[in-house]
Amino acid sequence: MNKNLLLFAALVACTLVFASCGKSVLKTEAVEGTVTLDGAPLANCTVYFTAQGEGNSGVGRTGADGKYKLQTVQGAADAGTTPGNYTVHFSCIEVVSPEETNAEGETIKEEVTKSAIPAKYNDPKTSGFTASVQKGANTFDFDLTSK
Repeated sequence: MNKNLLLFAALVACTLVFASCGKSVLKTEAVEGTVTLDGAPLANCTVYFTAQGEGNSGVGRTGADGKYKLQTVQGAADAGTTPGNYTVHFSCIEVVSPEETNAEGETIKEEVTKSAIPAKYNDPKTSGFTASVQKGANTFDFDLTSK
């Protein structure tokens, strides 16, 4: 009987340990804003917040109006990220469909992608943008220039 009680206690202890090892949801702060290029909203652009030390990197996607909401991998959708300092960079790819003529005179349509923004904004080291996420709601607007 004592042996069964010991086995039961060990089973309960293991269950509690494994139950506490589940994935925890981050405590995040709301982060949103607008991305523009030369003052016009920039659609279909991915916004990356890369942590500079403490913090959890996050990502957002702009809509037709250039607005984005940030989220982390472990946080709830569009819930922002944790407080901290971040470097911000962007990826804005657009599809271009040029028409070309081959040697037989046939028209060929081939989709090609290109960046909708200057290359410096694609790299966190050269983008020139940073953000400091604080407790509470955070709004960061980014105005990129084509020059």
